[in-house]
Amino acid sequence: MAARALPPASPEPASSAVSTAFGSPLEPVASAATAPAHDTYVVHVQKDQIYRVPPPENAYLAERYRNGRGGGGGGAKKQEGPACSPCVARTLGALLAAALLLGAAVAISLVVLRPGVPSFSVDRLTVRKESRPPRADYDFFLTAANPNKMTALWYRSGAAVLLHKGRTLAKGDVGLPAEGGEDATDFSMLLRGVPHDGRTPRAVDKALGGSREHLALQLAVEVTVQVHVGALGFGQRRLVVRCEIGAVGLSKDVHISSQNCRSSFVN
Repeated sequence: MAARALPPASPEPASSAVSTAFGSPLEPVASAATAPAHDTYVVHVQKDQIYRVPPPENAYLAERYRNGRGGGGGGAKKQEGPACSPCVARTLGALLAAALLLGAAVAISLVVLRPGVPSFSVDRLTVRKESRPPRADYDFFLTAANPNKMTALWYRSGAAVLLHKGRTLAKGDVGLPAEGGEDATDFSMLLRGVPHDGRTPRAVDKALGGSREHLALQLAVEVTVQVHVGALGFGQRRLVVRCEIGAVGLSKDVHISSQNCRSSFVN
């Protein structure tokens, strides 16, 4: 007896499977009429679909983590403040020290290199007449006032000339330390008169002879002065003094009726 062939099973429509795979995730695979006892669903989840938004605190924590590792720009800016503070302090300290040194240098230059000019006055003039050879010596006693409070003026060496209307009457050395030249306020100055050889002015001869007439004299002094601060001596300067003196006669103790002394540094 020949076997009876069974009819082939009809396949599911392709359109139904395709629509199920790419359709709605909740759409059943088959229609309700052909659905089995237990329904089957295919759920399709897209990879780029976001189901939960992280809280804002996570972004703050992530930023702090990156800053701590040195990766963020904000962290570098925060570290600049404390790192540069010592640099700024050292720079300001160096500038302040330089300003103090510059101020000290300027003060020293003003006090030491540019001292105030001392003032002079003629306190006494004595005339000594000599016979061999016949001449008259003039002994001046001068007072110098130092206007500098921090420095002393030491008078080293120099020369002086006594004149009458441009004619030399006497000359000599002045300002030696043995004569009170170191920081002197009062010191004497002896000028040796030129011999009487007929060239002495007539007014001077009359004054030397006892006349009480007014006589105009000019005293010119140039002396080297060294500036001292304590035991330290600095550069030397040349001091020039010019005195216009009015004398009444040229007896032993001359009466000085008027005087005007001007002094200045020439270097």
